[in-house]
Amino acid sequence: MAQVQTGKMQKFLTVFLCFWVAFFEGFDLQAPGIAAKGIAATFSLDQVQMGYVFSLGVFGMLFGAFFGGRVADYLGQKKVLMLSIAIFGLFMSITALAPSVEVLYAARFFTGLGLGAAMPTMISVVGDEATEANRGKLNSLMYCGLPVGAIFVAGLAIIFKDISWHTLFLIGGLTPLLLIPFMAIILKDKRTEKAESAPVEAVPPMAQVLFAENRYKYTLLLWVSFFFTLMVNYILISWLPNLLMEQGLEKPQAFMIMLIFQVGAVIGTLGLGYLLDRLKLWQMAVIIYTGLFIAVLILFTTKSILLLIFAGLIGGIFSTGGQSILYGISPIFYSNAGKVTGVGSAISLGRLGAMTGPLLTGKILALGLGTTGILAASAPGIVLSAIAVAALSAYKASKK
Repeated sequence: MAQVQTGKMQKFLTVFLCFWVAFFEGFDLQAPGIAAKGIAATFSLDQVQMGYVFSLGVFGMLFGAFFGGRVADYLGQKKVLMLSIAIFGLFMSITALAPSVEVLYAARFFTGLGLGAAMPTMISVVGDEATEANRGKLNSLMYCGLPVGAIFVAGLAIIFKDISWHTLFLIGGLTPLLLIPFMAIILKDKRTEKAESAPVEAVPPMAQVLFAENRYKYTLLLWVSFFFTLMVNYILISWLPNLLMEQGLEKPQAFMIMLIFQVGAVIGTLGLGYLLDRLKLWQMAVIIYTGLFIAVLILFTTKSILLLIFAGLIGGIFSTGGQSILYGISPIFYSNAGKVTGVGSAISLGRLGAMTGPLLTGKILALGLGTTGILAASAPGIVLSAIAVAALSAYKASKK
């Protein structure tokens, strides 16, 4: 009995720590959108240059997820997760103190590098604690930290209307460093445990992890779904406040809808995680991407406050909630020895989409195409993601 209770406590503390890692990713994702006007004013940046500010962090995440996942398979998840948080916290703090736009760009890249390495590692850490019966629940409890972190930033901006963007980034950079000693004590290193009881399973070559034994089919489908889902999600996270203000909303109204969006993200992460344990994946795909399409259509075609509030809510539910479902299912497609590599590769493609989204939006706005152009760019990606996730359903069923 005591051993069972100890195991439950270990699982709880592991998910709890990973919740806070996700919290600070949400903080970092939302902070540039909230601070966009202040950053632009400080460094005299135009819309295209602000697109670089949004996207360089995501560009760093791309490299962090790809190489961090690979390193974690060799060195162990615990070490890589702790190092990732240290890098993220340090460079987010440097962002607040950047004396020039060049330092700002570099700090955003290395902040993303740390966060990018953390994400596949913590997904794998939580996946090690999960069973098929509770995978959706544990993943949703962990990943809901992301929208909660974003809500926290939006709440700060609403409560403290004159808060400096420098202060936001210092809070987001220094606080996660407090997690590192707790990780050192609480997290287990699966590779170390295996080494003590049996020979460690060799990490196969990357090409074998991703493509051998017909895994290329599922790897490519994951890449497509991650790329386009995160592309649309990051367009909304990065640009929604500014787009709403350009449609005529006041700053407090735009931030309120962004806050509602993140409340929807919490609801979607928890609710869709619950459904993942009960529905087929193709059913999840229909629900998620139909809802996301409706949300994007309303957000980019109306000025009605009530409709925008509704669209903000369901946009959060299905964009961030849908993203969390992809994170939840990705570990089951790969063997233990290469699991973080496989998850990291999918997240890297997602980060490429996340980087593309804000940059594409900046270009569309610079060309004067407005929200109609953004809608036209987003819709095909939503359809392709739905097809890819639905196609993965049969393989997920065979894994049970």
